[in-house]
This record gives sequence, C-alpha cells and structure tokens, in this order.
Amino acid sequence: MSYRARWSGYPGRPGMPDRRTALLAGLGAAATAIGGCGLTGAGGRYRKGPLPIATGVTDGVYYRYGRRLARLLDDRLPGVRASADVTTGSLDNLQWLRWGGDRLAFLAADAAGAAASEHGTATPDPDAPIRALARLYDDYLHLVVLESSSFHTIDDLRGRHVSVGAKGSGVELVARRVLTAAGLTGHLTPVRMGLDYAPAGLRSGLIDAFFWSGGLPTAGIADLAERIPIRLIPLGGLAPQIRSQYGPYYRAATIPSGTYVNVDETQTLALANFLAVPASFDDGLAYRVTEILIRDRDALAAAVPSAELLDVRSAIQTDPVPLHPGALRYYRSIRR
Repeated sequence: MSYRARWSGYPGRPGMPDRRTALLAGLGAAATAIGGCGLTGAGGRYRKGPLPIATGVTDGVYYRYGRRLARLLDDRLPGVRASADVTTGSLDNLQWLRWGGDRLAFLAADAAGAAASEHGTATPDPDAPIRALARLYDDYLHLVVLESSSFHTIDDLRGRHVSVGAKGSGVELVARRVLTAAGLTGHLTPVRMGLDYAPAGLRSGLIDAFFWSGGLPTAGIADLAERIPIRLIPLGGLAPQIRSQYGPYYRAATIPSGTYVNVDETQTLALANFLAVPASFDDGLAYRVTEILIRDRDALAAAVPSAELLDVRSAIQTDPVPLHPGALRYYRSIRR
C-alpha cells in the first residue's frame, strides 16, 4: 500500500473539504490580514543569500528531507545557498526560528502548538513568531523494544530505563506526555538519547526501550530492524486521553506490517509536521520555496518516501500556525 493511500487528513476536523475550499477561496484576503503586512516579493523576485534549514538527527526523516530540499533549492533558486543543519528536533528548531531572518525549519504540530499557546490561542495567531509554508506529512510515534524482551505493553516498562529522546527534541515532548497519560511518570528511569544513540543503547542493554517520532519508514529504525529483531509497543489506546489533555494535534494511527522487517502492524499516535519560517521571512522567497515543495514533490519523494504525502489540499492545514503571506500567494495562484 502506498503512503498516499494511508493518508487520512487532519484529525478531528469535521467538514474539512468545505473548510479547505473556503480557505483557498479567501487566500487573497488572508494574505493581507495575517501578519498585518504587505507583500514584498513580486513576480520572480526573492531575497538571495544563505538559507539554513533546521532538520533533526542524521538518522531521521527531517534530516533526509532537509538535505534533499536544500539541493533542490540550490538548483532552482539562483543566488540562494541552502544548507541542511543537524539539530535535536522540533523544540530546538522552534528556538532557531525565533532568531528571525531567512531560515527554514521542520516542526511538529505539538511543538508549534507550544509556541501558539504562549499567545493564549490554539488557532492561527497573527502575533505568533512563526509562520508555516506547508503541512508536509505525519510523524508516527514508535516505542521500540527488542523482540526477545518480555515487554508487550507500555506498563511493562515500569521500573525500566527508557529513552525519551534527545533534550530539546519533539520526541521528548510527546514521550513525556505519553508517560504522563500512562501513569508512568516517576515510575521508570527516563534517559535522554536521540536516534543516533538509542538503537545502540537498546542493543547493548543500556536502555530497555526508546521512543521515536518520525515519518515512515525511519531509516535509523529500519537499520536496527535489519540487525536485530525488534517489536513496537502499541500506544493507540492512549490517543483519546492524549488529545483530551494536550489538544487535537494527535490522532490514533497505524504503523503497517512490513514497514520494518518482521515487525507486525502496530496501533500508535501520529501528528502533523510543518515546514516553518520566522514571521520575518522574505515573501518572495516564501512563494518560491512553497512552489518548489509542491511542484517538485516527486523529486523529494524519490529520496524521502514521506514526501509523497505532500498534497496541496492538506498543505494549507497548518493550525495553529498561520500560513506565511508568500505561501498564501502561491496557493492562491494555483487556484486560478
């Protein structure tokens, strides 16, 4: 089954087709309203120079996506020098965006929600420090154990050593929320490891399990499954409680059988990812980057399967982050 066939849209949004139609029809007005500023880009003009992209750890989808996107931007935009920078993930990237200027970052919806909540809203906020160019694909939460272990439920990890992701990562944010919902906060030993270290820690016995949130398949976990039999702990039953406590960013989802070698279908949680920019990002550059994301999706998907999920109908659904005016202008242009 293709990734596109598994796409199920934004969670908890009844009447979505009508909302998408209304939003696309009103993009011109929204471009003026959001941010309260006029467009600075015109035609093919855009600001040139360095364009760093905050990604994630090297074994994750963010980094692979960002590296391929950087190459495309270099090829398509003369004068732009794009680079994929390694970070610890979404929370780190959120701080990066607050520096302003022309920079891109991958950001999970719950981390974006943390930024929006600073302004007391769970809806697009014109005063928020960040904007989105597109909703890209969904992350799936993995809780990985060795297949030879006796761990079959999250409660089996009581008293164990569990990696909750690197400090400043979106993995840590969602992992700690899951542990709270499961009643395990204070009842196991959390260890901070990114995907670059957690698989080795699991194989050596330093940790008993690790969390990861990423697109399907994630290279670091696929490589681990090729080396040693693993199992994924089901987490989907926690979805109603997680949504109730932390907002509509999370939905119940399925990691299909065969995503990783000899790993059965697993019920878990999923959440959206955005390509985000500072509110001060150049309008002309926002237009062109968004155009490349949409028009060159197949070139991105050839290197990053998750990129196949990018679709203009879902790309505009970036709540709680407002779309950037330059991105809005692009989406309006393709509706003509």
